[in-house]
Formats: sequence, C-alpha cells, structure tokens
Amino acid sequence: MPEAEPAPNLVGRLHLRAACREDGATILAEQAFKAPFHIGKSYRERNSLRVQIVNPTAGILAGDRLELEVRVDRDAALCLTTPAATRVFRMNRGEGVCIQHFTTAARAALEFWPEPLCPHAGTRFSQRSRIDADPDSDVYWVDALAPGRVARGETFAWDRLEVVLDVRVAGEPVLRERLDCTGSTLARSAAFHRTPEAWFATVVVLSPRDDEHDPLRDEIRALHTESTRVGVTRLRRGGWVVRLIASDGQAMRDTLERVRSIVARDLPLLRHDLRRL
Repeated sequence: MPEAEPAPNLVGRLHLRAACREDGATILAEQAFKAPFHIGKSYRERNSLRVQIVNPTAGILAGDRLELEVRVDRDAALCLTTPAATRVFRMNRGEGVCIQHFTTAARAALEFWPEPLCPHAGTRFSQRSRIDADPDSDVYWVDALAPGRVARGETFAWDRLEVVLDVRVAGEPVLRERLDCTGSTLARSAAFHRTPEAWFATVVVLSPRDDEHDPLRDEIRALHTESTRVGVTRLRRGGWVVRLIASDGQAMRDTLERVRSIVARDLPLLRHDLRRL
C-alpha cells in the first residue's frame, strides 16, 4: 500500500499591493502575511518603495507551502528583496512548494531580486512563478539557484527540483519554461560547462522601451567569460531574458550586479543601490 502524503506542516501566505498616492509616492495599499512570511519596515529610495521579505524560520521543510501574491498598481514602483538564501531541507517524504504571482499595471515598475534558492541534500521542492505584466510597465525579475551546501560536500545532492516560470504580457505568453530534474542531472550539465559547482541565474527584463537592436544586450553578452557563461535572448512584446552560469557564488553575485547596472540605464527603477552586496 502506498504511503499517504503528509499533511502540510506550514502554509505561509504573503499578499502585497503597491499603489501610487496623489503626491506620486508609492505606498503599500494592502499587506497581509502569515508565517513564515514577514516583511521588514518599508522605505523609499528615490521613487521606489523598498520592501524586504523575511522568513524567520530556518528554511522550508517537507509539506510546507508558501504562496506569494504581489501587485503593483499604475504609476507605483516597488522593489522586493530578501536578506538571506532560501534553504530547503532534506525531506524523507513529501515535498515543499512555493507559488509566486506578480502583476504589474500600466506605468508600474517592479524589481524582484531574492537571495538564491539553496536546496540541501535529499530535498524535493517545487517553485512555480508567474508574471502578468502590462506592456507599458517595467519589470526586473531575478531567480538564482545555488548548487547546495558545497562546503559540506552537498553539491547537486537534492532528489528533485522543479522550477516553473510563466511570463505573460497583456495576457499573451512570452516565456514559459520548466526545469524538473534530480541534482545529478544538473551536475552533469554543470560538468559539461566545466563548472562542477555551478550557480545558475535567470533575469527577466520587461520594458516598453525595448528595442530590437538595444546595445545594452550586447554589453551584457560581453560579460561572458570562461568562468561565467552569459546569454541573452529577446522575448516577444518587448523584453529579454538573461541566463547566467557561474563557477561560484561570488562570480554569480558580481555578474548579476553588473547586469543590473547596465539595465539601470534603461530602467529608472534600478537607479539606486540595493545596499546588500
């Protein structure tokens, strides 16, 4: 007889809606969260409202489910970060799940740059993200993956990792991808690229000012080195996706910061220091 699935240990929810006041300042018009989610005190940096999402628990355990819903209204600008990597622990049964949904209205701006996901040995985790963007909005969205606890010899040692990303502009799908693999499968890919302890990252950029021959993309491609692989692909409806494979965490962080500084020339939302690097 098959084993029954365990009951959810923790169901965390975070709902944020950023809106623009009459004086032009962005505020959190709606906020609701349930453990393990918590948010730090928000503050403004130029025209953007910065909010740090905090998980006070050690990490994600089997049966945990996290749901994140973020909406940025017209003319509002929101920057979301996290202070530390999201750790997903060993699971003897069941899996952990994270569902993320981001929506931007016309003339809105959203930056989402959490610290990397770090799957420990023997874990099973599914992360599903969806972005619904207005074609007249700016979006800078980052997702990074660590190979595990390398210092403890846990490199690509997870049982299963599913990462799904669905990006839509004006309701039209412009990017849909799904990674579903064991750690050993990704380890072979990393070894092929001569980076056995590789870190992976995806950056999605959506902007109404996108141009087919934008020189910024060429500058990002020029960041490609033997130890850090960088690729850029243009999306439909104005946008592009940047892929990074780096030899270690510091190389990944440095390259992501360079990508951000390049894109900031086109996206006013990014013209401030995140103060965490």
